[in-house]
Amino acid sequence: MMKKKKVALLSIGAAAVVTAGLLVYAYLPDKSNALAEIPLNTAAVTKGDIVVSVTGAGSVTAPRTGKVKTKDSGKVLKVLVKEGDVVKKGQTLITFEGADLSDNLRQEKNNLANLELDLEDKREQYHKLADSGAPEDQVKSSKRSLDKAKTDIENQKYKVASVEESMVPPAPLTATIDGTVTAVNISDGEKAMDGSELIDITDYSNLSAVVQVDELDVPSIELGMPATIKLDALPDKKYQGKVSAIANEGTSSNGVSLFDVTVDLTDSKGARAGMSAEVSITTAEKKDVLTVPIEAVRDRNGTYMVAVPATSGEVGTGVDPGTAGTGQVPGSAGGAAPGTEGSSADSGSTPGAGGRGGFGGAGSGTGAYGGGARGTRGGMGQAGKAGTGAGTTPAQRMITVEVGLHDESRMEITSGLKEGDQVVIPTVISSGNSAAAQQGQGGGSFGGFGGFGGGATGGIPGTGGFGAGGRNGGGGFGGSGGAGTGTGSAGTGGGGTGTRGGGQ
Repeated sequence: MMKKKKVALLSIGAAAVVTAGLLVYAYLPDKSNALAEIPLNTAAVTKGDIVVSVTGAGSVTAPRTGKVKTKDSGKVLKVLVKEGDVVKKGQTLITFEGADLSDNLRQEKNNLANLELDLEDKREQYHKLADSGAPEDQVKSSKRSLDKAKTDIENQKYKVASVEESMVPPAPLTATIDGTVTAVNISDGEKAMDGSELIDITDYSNLSAVVQVDELDVPSIELGMPATIKLDALPDKKYQGKVSAIANEGTSSNGVSLFDVTVDLTDSKGARAGMSAEVSITTAEKKDVLTVPIEAVRDRNGTYMVAVPATSGEVGTGVDPGTAGTGQVPGSAGGAAPGTEGSSADSGSTPGAGGRGGFGGAGSGTGAYGGGARGTRGGMGQAGKAGTGAGTTPAQRMITVEVGLHDESRMEITSGLKEGDQVVIPTVISSGNSAAAQQGQGGGSFGGFGGFGGGATGGIPGTGGFGAGGRNGGGGFGGSGGAGTGTGSAGTGGGGTGTRGGGQ
């Protein structure tokens, strides 16, 4: 009976071991996935255009205006235009009446006629006295009267001319510029005083955009620089223009000074004064130059560098050191920086034999991925074997380049690279501290992922060992390790140790 009981117990124990092994195998990650190559994110060096621009927002204006003013006072005879009319420079806009001085003129002309008659009488009298041998004093007196009559006639002629001039209407007012009449401030028959502004004209065919530009951008703007104008009201159309004015004084807004910059539109068809505008002023431009994505270039205290894929046989050089992670239990796979530790193993949900030891991580420790260490022994189980195999993250190296212009997305390369070369775009690899625990009747939780060793970019987090739990269960998955740099060293250990169940 005891023999049968022992056989039964042995059978149960063997079955338990097999079951635990199957469960552990089922939860193992696919090695091919764990060690799959992590491809570098690269971009080719290409030729293209670099455009550096400054932007500003504002509105469309019509800067060219003209005002029509009177030079002489006078009564308006006729206003020949109305608001909205399009006029040409020199076109007559307003005519005036002359003063009604006909009675005055008639009177002055009569006076002139009388003076002329009086002059003839005085001339005849003077000749008589001079011819008759009259006393000298009489002759001289007659001569003085004759001269005065001549002077009176000249004065009277001036009066007549003055009245006639007063009756001439002021010169008509004409347009000072080509444009549209925007205001008419007088009507027919009204009196216009000297210097009055009677008509306003605006040239809507030559529009400008006045935008506000940040004080930090103003120094890079110069007169004549090309610009592109987009209007909110006409989103599908772009206007071209040139900078025509830069304000000498800015206005402060929220602690920042903004300066008005005027851009004349080359062709303003469809645009209207007052429309909201966004202007992009080209301050620098280069065409058909070597360029790379701007994020590929790194500034090291004034020295610019890019990472390129290492050729076959080259040892990658570190780019940015990794930092060590922290966790709950030792991780596998050593690098220059220790891996993140795994979470502690959970116990099985039912009593049973002690768990298996952890499985070591893969990798030899050099190159991209570090090798894992031998798993620790479980309470009643065998220790896991150290993993084998090399990591496959491609190596990369840093080279120095010289740069030129750059815009928001591309950087000009003036030396160090040629067209078609590949550059590495930095990629952020994130990992959690622990995987979700799996426990229950079907199995406990596995041990944790440790950190992979150093590589071209400091390595990436790797997997650690698995610690088996009690009967029908395993330990928990731990967290991922941090990235190391350089050549990987031995790992710090496998997964957590499974706790012994309560069974015999």
